Amino acid sequence: MNKRLSNHEPLKRPTFADIAKEAGVCKATVSLALRNNPRISSEMRERIKTIADDMGYRLNPLVTANMAQVRRSKNWKGKMPTIGLLTTFYDEQREEKRVEWHIQSRFLEGAKQRAEKLGFDFDFLEFDLAYYSSDRIQQVLVSRNVSGLVLAPLRFSNSILNLDWSEFAVASIGFTDALGNIPSVFYDNFRCMQDILDFLSHRGYRRIGFITDSENETRGGHLWNAGFLEYQDRVLEKSNRVPIMRIPKPELLFERSDFEAMHRWYKQNKPDVVIAFRSKILDYFQSLGYKVPEDFGYMVLNWSYRTDGCSGYRQCHEEMGEVAVNIVSERLYNNDRGELSKPRTTLLRGDFVDGFTIR
Repeated sequence: MNKRLSNHEPLKRPTFADIAKEAGVCKATVSLALRNNPRISSEMRERIKTIADDMGYRLNPLVTANMAQVRRSKNWKGKMPTIGLLTTFYDEQREEKRVEWHIQSRFLEGAKQRAEKLGFDFDFLEFDLAYYSSDRIQQVLVSRNVSGLVLAPLRFSNSILNLDWSEFAVASIGFTDALGNIPSVFYDNFRCMQDILDFLSHRGYRRIGFITDSENETRGGHLWNAGFLEYQDRVLEKSNRVPIMRIPKPELLFERSDFEAMHRWYKQNKPDVVIAFRSKILDYFQSLGYKVPEDFGYMVLNWSYRTDGCSGYRQCHEEMGEVAVNIVSERLYNNDRGELSKPRTTLLRGDFVDGFTIR
């Protein structure tokens, strides 16, 4: 014999009409307030949200998703918000070097394709911070109807970009504390490094060396170093631990004295494989007569078609652009702009590309 667990009717969820009646406003005001629409004052939005919470109101996720699809499917040609990708890797004096750093072009490809697939207009914005002030950049973004904004990594880790984030549904690519609490997407540097070390260990390498520099480490939140040192301490015998070779460079270019310091480090520590960010370091060692992988193996942390056949770890730059646009589009649908109350970062991992530089 089946018995009902309760004679009570299921609890009825409050409607917009119920909340409006309690708040003394119309249903349209409730709808706008719960979507954080700036047409409703912040005080009224908070008051209505508090009343809705007290009454047990919860968003219906299926309805929310449905409405997002309806907004995308409407014929909003010329009216859709624009998502912009902003980069400061640009030199006004050398126009032939647009999208100067090849990695920027990969961020651009992923972001553009994703924005257009979602139905947004897309704009690519390049600024040389030596010529454009933050105020001027803000004016350009507003004049070009940019509502959603993806920030590519700034040209230098100490670059300053003081924009009024409250104007934009914004996300960044990379760790940049100076930008404040805006959501970000970047490599999972710590796990990437540990993946690389596992890979090299399985290939039979025991004395693994790492050449790094202050600019790349600052950009990576010092997590490349952290991953390397933790792995050494946890996995490698003390006799096989090679000290990190750090070059204190405030930019991404090395001088001859830097290469000579790397050579002294190599002769002193004799690593059987070297991890570094660029293939130019390998070019230097080969110019001295060293052969790879016979004398030592070599792996680049940022593999690309420009790394001349090196073995390397391919970071997912296109996917970072895509994920950043996903975050921005969600914030646009929710009318969520400006900084978050706490920082939030989405971390992605890459994959290996075999080349001629490891055995």
